Amino acid sequence: MSNPRDSNENIDSVYYRDGVDTSFAMRLLKAARMSMFDLFMRELSPNETTRVLDIGVSDDENEGANFLEKHYPWQHNITCAGLGQGDAVSRSYPKVTFRQIEAGERLPFEDQSFDIACSNAVIEHVGGSVQRTAFIAEHLRVAKAVFITFPNRWFPVEHHTSMPLLHYSPSLFRKLLKGTRYEYWVDPANMDFLDRRTIEREWPVHGKRPSLIATAGLPLGPLSSNVAVIVR
Repeated sequence: MSNPRDSNENIDSVYYRDGVDTSFAMRLLKAARMSMFDLFMRELSPNETTRVLDIGVSDDENEGANFLEKHYPWQHNITCAGLGQGDAVSRSYPKVTFRQIEAGERLPFEDQSFDIACSNAVIEHVGGSVQRTAFIAEHLRVAKAVFITFPNRWFPVEHHTSMPLLHYSPSLFRKLLKGTRYEYWVDPANMDFLDRRTIEREWPVHGKRPSLIATAGLPLGPLSSNVAVIVR
């Protein structure tokens, strides 16, 4: 399977290509992300003056992408940071400010220049433990509050491939999918399996710990579809 970073394919299209290739899967994705948006609004209580940075915004605009931009009532106070050119984002949400960023690099923003830094389904794609810690640290550096969500590895269906249960054994998942249409997801640098315990272990950054770590998205107790991490 081709890497979109090495072709003319949209840089973000790979994240929606395999896991939401049916209308039913897209409905589930939308329901999960709407639940997380509601959690964001409820726990962080933003208002018309709140400055929000959305890290990892998708340049592949579809029904399930960019839920914050779709539903946030004060779109003009959002700065979107993404790896792509931002054409789809700017076209679909003309009131937002878009900034292109580089993977693994320091964010081009001053310390504490935002009230909230958030990212949805990004941290599992940044690399290993060292890269995730750096990613968290940048959220904490540029904003007073943080909202990070990611797929829960214990949800029965793997988010990026829609395959059930196989991801419970990461080594078997990677072995069986190597050489198939899903090969992009085999490399841990492209997608790692995370859960609440992983983030709790890796989190102590700049002396700050989460105010709340909770399951989110599609509700299934400890097997719920997503995990949300909040620093107020």
